[in-house]
Amino acid sequence: MPTPGEIHDFKLAMQAVYGPFDTLTEVEAQVWIPPTNPNARVPKGRHLWTDAFGVINFITLAKKTVSPVYLILAKRLANAVHNVLGKTRDGSARLYPATDEEPLKDGLRIGQLETDAVYADIDPQYHHSLILWVFALNRLALATGEVGYNRLAVQLAKVIFSAFIKWEKTPYGGGLRLAWKVSVDRKQALVPEEGHYDAATGYVVLRLVQEAAEQIDGAWGILSREIASYHLIMNRAGRVTVSCGPLGYGMGLWMLQFFRDEEWARELVNECLVLVYGALDAFPGVDLTHRVAFREFSTCLGSQCYHVGMDITTQLQAIMRFWAPAHLDAGVPDGSKPMTLVMHAAVLLPGAFRDGYIWRWNTRSFPAIFARGGTSNGLVIERRNLPPVDEWPAALAGALDMAGNCGNMSSAIGPLCIDEGLLSKVPQIELDSTGQYTALVRIFNTNTSKIIHSRFKVSGPPWRYCPIGDYEMDGVPGKQSKIVLSFVDPAGAKTGRALPTGSPMDTLSLPDGSKIESSLVDVSNPGVFVRVLDLGLARPGSLSPAAVEANPPLKDRLEQIRQAGAAKMGLDPTTQSIPKIVLIFPPPSESSSPKPDIQCLALSMGQAHKAAPLTLALCLGAAVKLPGTIPNELAQGDVNERVLAIGHPSGRLEVGTTMSGGEIVSAELHRTARVLMKGHVFY
Repeated sequence: MPTPGEIHDFKLAMQAVYGPFDTLTEVEAQVWIPPTNPNARVPKGRHLWTDAFGVINFITLAKKTVSPVYLILAKRLANAVHNVLGKTRDGSARLYPATDEEPLKDGLRIGQLETDAVYADIDPQYHHSLILWVFALNRLALATGEVGYNRLAVQLAKVIFSAFIKWEKTPYGGGLRLAWKVSVDRKQALVPEEGHYDAATGYVVLRLVQEAAEQIDGAWGILSREIASYHLIMNRAGRVTVSCGPLGYGMGLWMLQFFRDEEWARELVNECLVLVYGALDAFPGVDLTHRVAFREFSTCLGSQCYHVGMDITTQLQAIMRFWAPAHLDAGVPDGSKPMTLVMHAAVLLPGAFRDGYIWRWNTRSFPAIFARGGTSNGLVIERRNLPPVDEWPAALAGALDMAGNCGNMSSAIGPLCIDEGLLSKVPQIELDSTGQYTALVRIFNTNTSKIIHSRFKVSGPPWRYCPIGDYEMDGVPGKQSKIVLSFVDPAGAKTGRALPTGSPMDTLSLPDGSKIESSLVDVSNPGVFVRVLDLGLARPGSLSPAAVEANPPLKDRLEQIRQAGAAKMGLDPTTQSIPKIVLIFPPPSESSSPKPDIQCLALSMGQAHKAAPLTLALCLGAAVKLPGTIPNELAQGDVNERVLAIGHPSGRLEVGTTMSGGEIVSAELHRTARVLMKGHVFY
């Protein structure tokens, strides 16, 4: 919680720019007009970068004080910016073709005086200032619940894209180029440079705006083209280059916090932090005449938003002490004081600049997708959207077991990552002989620490999963697009070896003194394979999930076998999800064509499975190829075939296993997937 002193200093900095507002009532706030600051050297006191900070700071103050007055002031300031910087310099008309209904259709001027020699390009449009304003509108929409502000953010984002990003021919070919400064009429790029972080910041902020559009407006993928183009520019050189200026790497850290878990962000933040640590150590040794307050504040703000750590607290405090009011008055030119003061306030209370600060306060919900993968359904949640740990309520629920992997739900991951823009790199896209594009997404499963390759049809660009196809799978009605899952190096997912004991067959001792033969195999997920005949069951071909569920003594015995197998594999017997127990028997002779190579009935989490858990099917397919195992012994047909058909209670499933020198290289299967619902989980 902020101290009263921090809130006091925050208000002082803001009131130095926007005048006294602390005693305004809600009624008075409704007619408040942001004052013109004669020292700002900008038309009518409006400056886009300064006022973007102003809006965001008012949002912070509204939450810190639980006062609606400051949200009203934020809205009034936003409207003032649109009515000044969205018009010609003399204020007589909107920038063409903008209208009062669509005030941002031609962008916004930066807000510089024509007579200012530093800005001889006569009040242009700046990419980084416009993108920050897009962010401010997005935060305002989330804070107030007024969707119109996010719609304005979308409107401005599309204008920015058309003005600053062009297809440009070069001696080496063509490609998208970004200019960070253009003329006010958007017809001319005023600089050849792209800016270090302009593309990355655009990519991040537009993703935030699109997320909000989907969550509160139902506008799915409304900025997909723009986001994909920013991503292409970011990756044109293989990486984002690091800014060497404190303003750049400070705002870079601020931007990186939102997608900190993505590979591109992790790589970039490490380089930023080296510069940040060096700058924080160097600033105190520089003479006042050579220090620039707002650049140092940018470094401090980015460091706090990214939560760099307690090891820089001393340096941050030293910088803030140095820039006390006396030094701010003496060391900051009048023209840049408003910008410096609002950034000073943001460092005191970063608030709405931080990831997760607003929606968790305003909606207490998070976005989620309900999807089907194969024959399973599941809730898909992006990690960064989860509420903070201290907001997780206690709940009575069944066992939440994260020991193994779900092959069915794995099939939904690749398509969802493509459609939701979750990939840190552009996926590998290939054109097959039929003219169909396919994407390859590499998935790392943290449960098993294994890699899965997911291949599926896409259309684009921008690339999107194509769910329509002609593939049929047992247990799912209709025809759909095929997803090919390849589990790379799947052996030893939990134990380190395909045969954890080193033997293809082991004898398990049970609590009643009896013994039973089993094959303990760990491929994709560990399984305990036993013969149905060894359980004393007659007519194994008629065995069904219902029959198993109706036989409690049998279920108890199967659980004893499973736990004994787990112990022998070096796994925790009390973990219900792994290993799973699988009853094996040859296909009945009267089986209709096409006949499976082997038949199984599996139990998962103590329940008889109506089909076959996919990772267990992969494990069974590999076990058939391992000489001496029970599956190898009972399988019919040529076990050396790469693809085997496994019969289960709901039909059959084909799995592929690639072997080399007796080692399992990969395991493959085909699935389908679809998004069933998108929405919010409220808590």
